[in-house]
Amino acid sequence: MAFFQLLQRKSLVFPDLATNAGPLDRWQKFKLAANNSVSPATAGEGLIGSAFGQAIDSPAGYGQGGEGYGKRFGAHMARAASDNLFGTFLIASALHEDPRFYVKKNLSFKQSLKYAAVRLAVTRSDSGKRVLNLAGLLGPLAGEGLANTYYPAANRSVGSTFVRYASDLSWKFGGHLLRQYWPNINKKLRLVPPAAESSPTPINHNEARSSQ
Repeated sequence: MAFFQLLQRKSLVFPDLATNAGPLDRWQKFKLAANNSVSPATAGEGLIGSAFGQAIDSPAGYGQGGEGYGKRFGAHMARAASDNLFGTFLIASALHEDPRFYVKKNLSFKQSLKYAAVRLAVTRSDSGKRVLNLAGLLGPLAGEGLANTYYPAANRSVGSTFVRYASDLSWKFGGHLLRQYWPNINKKLRLVPPAAESSPTPINHNEARSSQ
């Protein structure tokens, strides 16, 4: 029987890992959006994504070399910030959605894959009910629309926008899966000092069911 887990302290790497079962107010969602935008996880994703873009010369308008890589990394961080501003803060606040990720323990790898995928479309409301994850789905789309104001002209088409959007959802899926295993990974490898990120504590079954 699976239970949701709550970290005892906030994660430095993944600020959106839930530390309590209570709702976040608007100011807390704004702070979460800001922390997510500059977190090590977001920066790491940007470094990897920018390196891949550099390898395939995408967007081609940014060119190659250090300058091209810097532009790609800057664009990635700007897109992440926009996603968090629109999704984690504005949409989540307006629709009363909980933008945090709740770790679920005792899942097989196949079950974790399914949970990571389902979390793209389903989330938890501020009251603990299962709701459509509009903040997670519309946030990156709005961010990509804004990115068309600073992306190279050749990459501002509707097709390019939705290709980036699909890439965003793929990254989110991978991020969900990594978040699912992060407490155990950090505990075993001690990647972050225990004082900054602690072992998760299970909540009771009734809370777990209401958090789904």
